Amino acid sequence: MDTKSVKGTYGYLDRNRVQAWKRATLMLSVPVIIFLAAWVLHGTRENVMTVVAIVGCLPGCNQAVRAIMAGRYHSMEKALWERTEEARGDLPVLYENVFTSYEVNYYVDCIAVSGREVVGYSSDNGLDAAKAAEHIRTMLKNSSYKQNVKILKEEKAFLERIRSLSEHGTEPAPFQGDDRYPGCTRDEIIVHLLMAISL
Repeated sequence: MDTKSVKGTYGYLDRNRVQAWKRATLMLSVPVIIFLAAWVLHGTRENVMTVVAIVGCLPGCNQAVRAIMAGRYHSMEKALWERTEEARGDLPVLYENVFTSYEVNYYVDCIAVSGREVVGYSSDNGLDAAKAAEHIRTMLKNSSYKQNVKILKEEKAFLERIRSLSEHGTEPAPFQGDDRYPGCTRDEIIVHLLMAISL
């Protein structure tokens, strides 16, 4: 399996952008071909297949919007991924996250989960780390999981924090299972929820 096509893995955003444009091109080319074929066969654009082609453009236009959104973000630097992989130990880490809200999108290069701790790093200079952390905290709380969320802007501080969490861990949070995610640990559920709120 190609891990680059899986959300939360290194290279996902670049792969997603390419796939989104391929899907948009394919979905828009079908109605265009239908329109042109009907025009050639009937000798006029005024036929029922023109309406079919126009309506058929709607899914392709929707996919084009997704492709444009995907084009705004690029994969993280490979060197950062390698340093994070080295520091994280057994901690679950999600890479290349774009957390969406009604007002703004938050790009977080890496985010690690350990007990009640969620620690992220963002290389985006325009990111308001406090607002990003509050948004993620609120979204997790809405799913009944209270987490301490911190988004760091300094790579060194982030790597030191996840190295510390990996080596020493955190106090385990009380957890009796969740019927929505049978068989999953608390950390695995937090990872699933983070992926669900990310592009």
